[in-house]
Amino acid sequence: MREAPARQGLVSAKAMHVGEDILLARHGDRITELRQNRKHDITIARLQGGATDWAANRLVDMTPRITDSPAARFGRLSDDFRSDKLGIKRDEARFLAKVGAVWGGVVVALSGGILWMAYHSGNTEMMQALMTNPGY
Repeated sequence: MREAPARQGLVSAKAMHVGEDILLARHGDRITELRQNRKHDITIARLQGGATDWAANRLVDMTPRITDSPAARFGRLSDDFRSDKLGIKRDEARFLAKVGAVWGGVVVALSGGILWMAYHSGNTEMMQALMTNPGY
C-alpha cells in the first residue's frame, strides 16, 4: 500500500484515480493508506482505526461488472468463441486441442510401456506384493 495523496505533501505528476477522489471526499484526513485493485478497478482505503472503504474508479457501468456471475461470463466467452471474436481463433484452438490429445496419447503409451517393462523384467512375486494391500 502506498501513502494517501493527502498525506504526501507533494504534487504528484500522475493523475489520481476517480476512486481516490471519492474516498478523499468521504473520509479526508482519516485515510491512512490507499491501494488499487486492478482486477475490479476499484480503490481501497484503509482508515484510522483499521476500517476499510472502497470506491469505483469509473462512474458508469458499475452494476453489470459487479453482479456478473461466473456462469454469465462463461456464457459470454463461449458465445464470443463461437462467433470468433476472441484473441485466439477457432482454428488455433482446434490445433492446440489436437496437440494436447496427441501428447496425452504419448504419455499414456509411455506410461503403459514403462509398466509393462517393469512387470516383465522385474520379480513377479515382488510386483504382486507391491500391488496387494500392504496390511494396514
